[in-house]
Order: sequence, then C-alpha cells, then structure tokens
Amino acid sequence: MVSSATAVEIRTFVEAAFRDRVAMFYRALQLTPPYHSVEKAQRALRDALDTLPLPALQALAVDEPALGLLFTQVLRDSGLAKKHKGIIKGLLAEGTDRLPSECRPFADAFRG
Repeated sequence: MVSSATAVEIRTFVEAAFRDRVAMFYRALQLTPPYHSVEKAQRALRDALDTLPLPALQALAVDEPALGLLFTQVLRDSGLAKKHKGIIKGLLAEGTDRLPSECRPFADAFRG
C-alpha cells in the first residue's frame, strides 16, 4: 500500500496514527487529553510531514521506531508534553506497562 500511496494518503495515515496513539495514551492513563494542545500537536505534525518528500514519507510510514521518535518529538515541540506533566510523570513512575506498546515512546516526552 505504502509504495503506491500518494504523499497526501501517507500524511493522512500518519496523522491518524498519531491521533489514535495520543487518544490511547491518555485513555490508558485515565486522563482527559488537553484538546487544544492535542490540536496544536496535530498541526505541528502536519507541518513536519509537509516538509518530507514522498520517499521519506514512504519510509516513515513503515518504520515503527521512526514513527515513535517523530511522534515523541512532536509531543515535545508542540508543548503537549508540558500539559499534565507532573501527573503523567507520577503515573509513569512505576513503569510504562500500563501503556499500549505503541504509546510507550511517548513516556520519554514526559520524563524530559
């Protein structure tokens, strides 16, 4: 699918994956996400993806560790990681086992 997808399709896929993971992350912690900050993070992700050429987008879409790193960086850069930071840091103090595996990289954004 990725090799024949357009840049718009891949960006849409990656943006949806980010939204889903942010929702899963907050749901796993039983917190209400700060919606304004989530929207800001989504815009930051869109801006970051808009700068990537099609081959880079294609590679990113199938590289789970790279997606995790990008999503974590977006959390930091957008300021989303500053919201509820103390609460989330406390909830994650005992480890990230309560998080779905695809959301575990997000924990790094709240530790730093």
